Amino acid sequence: MEEMLTCSRSPFSQVFGRQGQLMQATVQSLNSINDQIASFIVTGPKPVEPDQPVFAPPEKEPLQKSMTLMRHLLVDAQAKILKMMDDNKQLAQRIDGAIQSASQEVTNLRSELSATSRRLAELGATDSGSMLETLQHNHNGRTAPRRVE
Repeated sequence: MEEMLTCSRSPFSQVFGRQGQLMQATVQSLNSINDQIASFIVTGPKPVEPDQPVFAPPEKEPLQKSMTLMRHLLVDAQAKILKMMDDNKQLAQRIDGAIQSASQEVTNLRSELSATSRRLAELGATDSGSMLETLQHNHNGRTAPRRVE
């Protein structure tokens, strides 16, 4: 049960971990209620006055059936909450994994973009140098630059 509450330090795991703590407290409250009902069924209610029965015999059987039904409903609710806690933990881990993968992909793309920018800058510097040579070559008289108007 405690392993459900200890998730990795990723954002969604933290959120679902806090939610899991609240759900765990709910399950504990349901356990307490269930125990109280079980005790009530076994020992019965305590009379207000020692000589008086709390419930008349015809009321006792429906009351015990109702209490038994409530216990079954509590157990069912606890099972559903525990299942939901486990599902939430698994979902959080999948979301965190997807976030980590996307973050790694963004890092890789930034690296590629940076390398491409450097390469373009190198090519731009090479092209500028060769353009400067062409302009100097043209200026020395071999080919006069034509003016377009």
